Amino acid sequence: YVGHEEGGQLTEAVRRRPYSVILFDEVEKAHVSVFNTLLQVLDDGRLTDGQGRTVDFTNTVIIMTSNLGAEHLLSGLVGQTSMQSARELVMRE
Repeated sequence: YVGHEEGGQLTEAVRRRPYSVILFDEVEKAHVSVFNTLLQVLDDGRLTDGQGRTVDFTNTVIIMTSNLGAEHLLSGLVGQTSMQSARELVMRE
């Protein structure tokens, strides 16, 4: 099929530009397969694409953002709870 020789979007981008910054915005909304892929990257520092090529991520910066717990932190900022209590609530979530 057309494009069968190409790797995945993430592995191709990092293979071509190994000194990259990758942002996963609101990572909590990602599919479970994304988490499994991220675990491999964060654990091993590399990822194998669908073509069997290993892509090195050791020079890649990965940033993940999340809105989980934002309401707890906001309540701590407006004085409804202490910041320490807000932090504890966020960590439980």
